[in-house]
Amino acid sequence: MKPLLFSLSLFILAVFTTAFYSSPSTPPQQTINYQKLGDSLSLQAQQTLIKNLLGAIEKGGAAYAVDFCNENATPLTKSLSKKYDVDIQRISARNRNPNNVASMFDKKILELFTANSLKDTLVSTSKGYVYYKPIKIGMPTCLQCHGKPKQDIEAATLKTIQRKYRFDKATGYAMGELRGAWKLTFDVEK
Repeated sequence: MKPLLFSLSLFILAVFTTAFYSSPSTPPQQTINYQKLGDSLSLQAQQTLIKNLLGAIEKGGAAYAVDFCNENATPLTKSLSKKYDVDIQRISARNRNPNNVASMFDKKILELFTANSLKDTLVSTSKGYVYYKPIKIGMPTCLQCHGKPKQDIEAATLKTIQRKYRFDKATGYAMGELRGAWKLTFDVEK
């Protein structure tokens, strides 16, 4: 009889505990996987940018693509930022656009990407989360604007780069090298 009474007591305790802790007045916690969301949104941003750049190269060559990128890359990124309510940036230690310069903390993340010890990463901040995903030179087409001057980059393209980006540091890359990173800032305090 005692084992039955003990089992019944445990059952009642379990029912009471479940009822108490899953009270309908306590809303269920909603969690967002910012790592997956960052990966998805950075992939979409990358695809949007590449699609538009390849269209510009097809339309007028690499020099035309530099003009296109100068005028349209930031607005394309900002439109995705607004659409998904997240700050989307491209950062680099060897930036072309001065708005894409990496902060000191960003540079530490880029160093980890360069050492191939990170595929992507999510950093928790006091206001939310920051997701980083590496951008590598993945196609020979990229070298037309980011490769070695006079070897990969044609003279007309190089002249356009120098005219549009006076302090450009984004040349001299080879296939597979880290070019920078996507940086997505999720502010959860809004």
